Amino acid sequence: MPKKNLMRMRDFWTALALLALSVFFLFQTSSLPFFNASSAGVNSGAWYNSAALTPFAIFGTLFSLALGLLWVSIRDGGAAAAWNSFSFRAPGWLRERNVRRGGAVSLILTLYIFALVPRVDFVAATALVLIALIYGFHEGRGRPLQISVATMSAASAYALIAHFPQSEWAVPHDDDWVTLSAFAALSAVMWIEVRQANGGVLPGYARAAPLVALLTPLILVCVMAFGFRQNVPNRTGLIFSQIEYHYYVSLRPLWLRKEGE
Repeated sequence: MPKKNLMRMRDFWTALALLALSVFFLFQTSSLPFFNASSAGVNSGAWYNSAALTPFAIFGTLFSLALGLLWVSIRDGGAAAAWNSFSFRAPGWLRERNVRRGGAVSLILTLYIFALVPRVDFVAATALVLIALIYGFHEGRGRPLQISVATMSAASAYALIAHFPQSEWAVPHDDDWVTLSAFAALSAVMWIEVRQANGGVLPGYARAAPLVALLTPLILVCVMAFGFRQNVPNRTGLIFSQIEYHYYVSLRPLWLRKEGE
């Protein structure tokens, strides 16, 4: 199969998966009050204060991008290539490198969404998944991918085993500390392994990856919580609870005092 047809075929399957994912989350988000709706006798206020705003924006954008990807893949023969290449010869199909990589991405995101996000501090969980994706997929080697999946699986397994019922999601921060430790350990392993794989030279992306993985959820959670007034997963998490406390106890009184002067 020509390389272009192979790429468009993969785009076709990827677009279908993203469409299914975005439709599912858009449907779930539709149950949240929006446009001055009332829920349980409580008015949700203006639309820009609704908890549905951020997920609608994220998954609406994802749905639009997936439609564009699907249209390009069909236009360039991706759907036809996918249909012609489909067979039930599973062993050979499953041995394809990109299928394994796609399965690894699906597993990492599934663990993040269903195991870590409800139970673990949002900053810690997101930092771990970002460093796992950067390290596991940047250079396209098998060993980093295996290490990233194993680390995500270990942290997620602890969170599920230690705090499976919803009543325990907001209790002690042991799973937060485990996730932060997994993040630190994976960052250290990445620096050592990548340096060895690149002849003793640590690439720039590896040096910047831990900082980017931490700053991204920190900025995002602050914008969501204090800018758009959106709900944040696990507000009692180890890191966000401290951010929220110091925002309302330390910073906000200073601003109000200056405005009063």
